[in-house]
Amino acid sequence: MAVYLQWIVDAWNSLPNDMIAKSFKVCGISNSLDGLEDDAIHCFKPDGPCPNGRTLLLNAMLDENIDEVALTCGIEEIDIGQDLENGCESDYSVEL
Repeated sequence: MAVYLQWIVDAWNSLPNDMIAKSFKVCGISNSLDGLEDDAIHCFKPDGPCPNGRTLLLNAMLDENIDEVALTCGIEEIDIGQDLENGCESDYSVEL
């Protein structure tokens, strides 16, 4: 087990810091709140699952109506009660 864990530590340490930072941008986790970095979000790219998502997100931010983005991109709210019924526990619910 110690050997496997060391492999993981070595692999993690070999990743460049800029690659790790970029991965957060691609997932939309650490992007600026003003929308200037939304083009970096992977699912909003032309070949992504929601290519018009950036426009929808901008419109939703302007309209303060995020529900349109959620419906168009297939995002659903997490229902903790349903998770418990299914035997899958979530730490928290995402409200859109």
